[in-house]
Amino acid sequence: MSKHILITGATKGIGRACAKRFAHADWAITAVARTEADLQAMKEDFGDKKISTVVADLATCEGIEAVQALSYDVVLLNAATFEPGYLLATEDLYERFWQLNVRANHRLTRRLLPALRKQGAGHLVVIGSRGTDFQPAHMTAYVATKYALRGLFLGWESELLNSGVVATLVAPGATLTASWDGEVPPVDILTPETVAEVVWEVVRDGIGGRVTV
Repeated sequence: MSKHILITGATKGIGRACAKRFAHADWAITAVARTEADLQAMKEDFGDKKISTVVADLATCEGIEAVQALSYDVVLLNAATFEPGYLLATEDLYERFWQLNVRANHRLTRRLLPALRKQGAGHLVVIGSRGTDFQPAHMTAYVATKYALRGLFLGWESELLNSGVVATLVAPGATLTASWDGEVPPVDILTPETVAEVVWEVVRDGIGGRVTV
């Protein structure tokens, strides 16, 4: 029987690369994203790979409820929003980012983790950011939400201790995703596939804690 991974933000960037990596290893994929057309295109791209899709805006209560609380082998919390910006900017970017980057992950873990803890096995993988290590000046609104997510992760890790469920925070540096559209990326930028390979390795080897990329 195939193992089963749920991936949020699955149609783009790191999420899509992770879906491809796990599908290549014959895992069943539940792909969660906001846009039905993107999910359908993903299913067609994956061909005969076993993939189910969930259309859900996780920033809403309705979106959280659309995700079934099944006994997944892995829950990968990847969905996030990003753009450069300051906390004291005219637009309140933190408030907008917080809805998806923090609150949605909190709500989704409350919905999904009890089943993993009850079965006494599984793996929670959270995509964080290396930005929390050095606080880039032009990214304070985004990084503040990733600090909050890192704090949530530490709580999840503590509460899952001795439950049989592994908790891992994968923290990549700058990664070439759609958020870089229209900008010149640094020469050493990570590819989504590089991050996906690290996610695969921590799941395969049962590695917990914080892993930087």
